[in-house]
Amino acid sequence: MPSCYGRVFNGDIMEEFNASLVREKIVFIDDDTPQVLEAEEEYQPTVIRSNRIFLQVGKRAATEKIVVRAQNMHTTLRLAGRMLYNYSKQGLFLDRETPYDWEAQWESIMSHYERDFNPDLWGAIYINGKPVFKTTTSPFVDVIEKCALLTIDNYDATMDVTENALKQVGRAMRINHSSNVATVITDSGDSIRCGIIHRGGKDTTFSFTAEGGETKNRIVQTFSIAAAFLEAINLRFILDGLQERKRMGEIPNVSKEANKIRIGTARLVSLDKGIRSFEDIYSVRYRPDKPKFFNV
Repeated sequence: MPSCYGRVFNGDIMEEFNASLVREKIVFIDDDTPQVLEAEEEYQPTVIRSNRIFLQVGKRAATEKIVVRAQNMHTTLRLAGRMLYNYSKQGLFLDRETPYDWEAQWESIMSHYERDFNPDLWGAIYINGKPVFKTTTSPFVDVIEKCALLTIDNYDATMDVTENALKQVGRAMRINHSSNVATVITDSGDSIRCGIIHRGGKDTTFSFTAEGGETKNRIVQTFSIAAAFLEAINLRFILDGLQERKRMGEIPNVSKEANKIRIGTARLVSLDKGIRSFEDIYSVRYRPDKPKFFNV
């Protein structure tokens, strides 16, 4: 699996930048649980499903290692992009006289659709292994991110380190970890390439390149556009199902589901406009083709 770590996002000179959004499932199993019981329906191991991206910002003498986690892919990318933008304007997060308003930043990325139909959406941000913002409590993830600092170039090895750390504090557990890459963003300094890998179908795995503009702005905006594509893929799937039910007469014109279709369609149009604006600013090429799931 490609590394989920990005090159340093430098305040003065942009070196080659790369970052990967990873979807992962982590299962924590008590070490004293016989394997025969693990197959029983009554046994409920701790399961964490998350999307994760690692960023490193700063200059060579002072950097911050940032991890963004969230329930869905587009929220993870959008929050990470906002952090890169804010860093480019105000510098490192932990050295500021006025603390960064994490809650306000979280609220700013919530769309009308998400506020109405995904009220339990969660996210978390770690800097140098410590949580600086969390909408929900997850002690196991806290341990993983602390241990990840010891395995910077090999995140998979973090699970072994975490197992040893838990054992030392009296929580002997086995960790099963699976992951796949959902988005890869690479900027050479002259152009940026973004690959999107989604399990939704043949037209949901594609890539695009963009040339032009200032490097840091191009990177930040590509995070936002990748998030727009991923959100649109998921939203298109939801809307298709709801619209089919409405055609079958299963959804009244005045109902929560009908309202979801209306707000979801408006959100899809907004995402399309954002992508078209990006295409107006940069020279964008798609491979194989630009997805056509924006038809509403």
